[in-house]
Amino acid sequence: MPEDPQRRKVTLRLPMEWLGILPFVIFALLFLILPTMKIVLGAFQTPEGGFTLQNLADLNTGSIRNAYWTSIKLSFITALIGCAVGFAMAAAVVFGGLPKRVRSPLLTFSGVASNFAGVPLAFAFIATLGPAGLVTLWLKTEFGINLRAMGFNLLSFWGLVVTYLFFQIPLM
Repeated sequence: MPEDPQRRKVTLRLPMEWLGILPFVIFALLFLILPTMKIVLGAFQTPEGGFTLQNLADLNTGSIRNAYWTSIKLSFITALIGCAVGFAMAAAVVFGGLPKRVRSPLLTFSGVASNFAGVPLAFAFIATLGPAGLVTLWLKTEFGINLRAMGFNLLSFWGLVVTYLFFQIPLM
């Protein structure tokens, strides 16, 4: 039976230019989409694999509510302080007529600090302001200033505020 010219096989083919996006699509699928789907689906499963809403009900415990409240307070306080200090720095750079010897390092610091986050930032703060950090020990031995005795603890709420502001202010 001869092939009907009206019934051509339709094939979907992407132009070769789309080949460059393939690594991104694979990466996004493997490291963003599939893990997110596993977490979302797992939230509604029992350890045996059955359906449940108990996992969501368990979020209403004291420790979880406390963690949410702490996170909201941290976000609110650092947003307010970061916005005020970031605005003041930006205004000083744009309108303040800062000398070049101040303006240039400030802009450089802002560019570097805004890209310095996560584990390296945490390690840097622990190594400098932690209980055995360089700055902590230097202040104690050289000037007799004991940050711990004054109530500063890097692992406390206000220690997190200081660390988070270091990352956040250059972004403002």
